[in-house]
Amino acid sequence: MNPFFTVIMPLYNHEAYVGQAVQSVLAQTYGDFELVVCNDGSTDGSLEIVDGFGDQRIRVIDKPNGGTVSALNSCLLNARGRYVCWLSSDDLYAPGKLGLHWTHHHAQPELPLSLAPFGYLRDGVTVPDVQLRPESPARLAQFLEGNYVNGLSVCADRRLYEQYGLFDSRFRYAHDVERWYQFLARHEAGFLDGEAQSFSRLGTSVTADADMLGEMDVLKLVYNQLDLGGLPGLLPCSLRSGLIATDILTMLCIRLFSESNLMFRYQLGADLIRMVARSVQISKLQSAMVAVEAVLIGSVRNDRARVALGYVDQVLRAASGPEIEPGSSFAERVCALRDAAASEMVQRVMSRYLRQGL
Repeated sequence: MNPFFTVIMPLYNHEAYVGQAVQSVLAQTYGDFELVVCNDGSTDGSLEIVDGFGDQRIRVIDKPNGGTVSALNSCLLNARGRYVCWLSSDDLYAPGKLGLHWTHHHAQPELPLSLAPFGYLRDGVTVPDVQLRPESPARLAQFLEGNYVNGLSVCADRRLYEQYGLFDSRFRYAHDVERWYQFLARHEAGFLDGEAQSFSRLGTSVTADADMLGEMDVLKLVYNQLDLGGLPGLLPCSLRSGLIATDILTMLCIRLFSESNLMFRYQLGADLIRMVARSVQISKLQSAMVAVEAVLIGSVRNDRARVALGYVDQVLRAASGPEIEPGSSFAERVCALRDAAASEMVQRVMSRYLRQGL
């Protein structure tokens, strides 16, 4: 009989931490689980430490090094549990993690996704974090400001991966953002309450280069969604067929086009406006503009609505004018940014991103 949970653990050279990580899974108060570990070509003693537990609930996949995405997908392809949770090999679960998810999904089996509170490990000390819980229509656009879903907090029905695909290898640094984005675009998630149930270790792997490469992956995701569906393409399915709500439109415009946003940090604003203008339904934007104008009339100092109105007006002018010339592809834009960058660090990161393929 298959277990209720599969915990997947990609492993690469974490002999200092993997023993604690595995032990935190084995110590769960809810015991109907399996732990699938993919050793991604470790060159230290990590694999020997996992093998040393001798617990029948642990299954190990040993393969040549291929990166985190390949290791995660190898685990998923071998998962037998109905629900899948992720634990990195240098992080920890609290003892009640799986039990909390079981209680939720047992009570609400119609919700295929749940997110438990999470925290961080700094110098061996647990530090709780505040889990952001944006309203449902805003959950996709929120990714434009950062990944508010910690992968360790996620418990997903395995059928989601079967239906929408495994982690996308084209997103080497933000594969988690891309996957949660696709899930949340189609399904409601249960945001669980209580104390932190997982802890990410700080200071073991993130570098400045990796941070920028991750941002580039997020930009690629936004480009792809805009190319497919324009501005409504960044909204949940339930809102795409109707009028774009004023507050959602306002938020999207500010996050896409504001000079403080990472889009403008990489000089992408003009391209984004052209992409929106090519595919958005003008009637919806015009209706939304009327609603935003009504807000402005009712408030002399509604700066947020005023800024959004200016952005929407730019899109409308572009969409109502002469035929729009196709904008640069994302790869072409990255090449142009690399060639124009004054910083050697930015040039190096952009070149690395291009070498790995878009």
